Amino acid sequence: CASRCNRQLKTETQMPTTPYDMINGLSDVIEKYDAVILDLWGVVHDGVTPYPSSIPAMTALRDAGVPVALLSNAPRRSSVVTARMEDMGIARDLYGPAVASGEIAYAQLVSRSDPWYAKLGRKVLMVGPVRDMSMFENQDVEIVKTVEDADWVLVTGPNDDHDPVSKYEDLLHALKARDLPVLCPNPDREVIRGGERIICAGAIAGRYEELGGNVRWEGKPLASAYDFCLQMFDKGPDAKLLVVGDSISTDIAGSNNAGLDVVLVTGGIHADELGAPRGTLPTREKLDALLEATGRHITYAMGDFCW
Repeated sequence: CASRCNRQLKTETQMPTTPYDMINGLSDVIEKYDAVILDLWGVVHDGVTPYPSSIPAMTALRDAGVPVALLSNAPRRSSVVTARMEDMGIARDLYGPAVASGEIAYAQLVSRSDPWYAKLGRKVLMVGPVRDMSMFENQDVEIVKTVEDADWVLVTGPNDDHDPVSKYEDLLHALKARDLPVLCPNPDREVIRGGERIICAGAIAGRYEELGGNVRWEGKPLASAYDFCLQMFDKGPDAKLLVVGDSISTDIAGSNNAGLDVVLVTGGIHADELGAPRGTLPTREKLDALLEATGRHITYAMGDFCW
């Protein structure tokens, strides 16, 4: 399976416009697949509470003998992600491997074998909430408070959930003045947390990249994220895998890059622009327009992650 993720990334102009099916739930198509890879935010939960249909769907997958792995653009250790899910009432026996993008970055920080990581110094400035401090576990780093003292920067999100990107403009210009490298283990630009749309690390790091800054991305839509996940979720080269996600720019783009079938949960991050609340399907015209505008393709669309 992992070899599928080493394919050369497709450009948007090369992306085929394949037909897709509108489905009511996974039970409509699951007999075609050997295993499922689930996104978390926007699919299973909203960062605070599981969606009403998600635990029953995961339970049905388990009862049907369909293995499930999680692949999330969460900028923290995978163990933190699974602990948070248990706090939400999502039992650990409902899924197998759980891979957070923060874990992918963490593995690189520990090994320092990649040339980009090997050049990083010890002194790191962090932009992000305290809940992401697991990224520094068992590492020989010094967390500094000023740009002047830093060798590099870790961006895991806004310091406060309600911060706009503009709040970090002066900081980003100061980082660029010193050409400090920025590690971003969450390419998402925004997410819906508890029903409220907030920015993610990708919005801040993306602005730094616009300024000409050096950003290293980890997570979806990079094929390396699927490679990392599939190495843990080894189902053999002939296994038929189905990805479930709600973001065109990360879940769908990443699945396209990895050559995997994918379900778009239309009631997630794109619900407003598709004009279809969670649990309902948009018109095919609106969904076609979104896919055409982004140059992406999907295998299925469903209004919610449900069985």
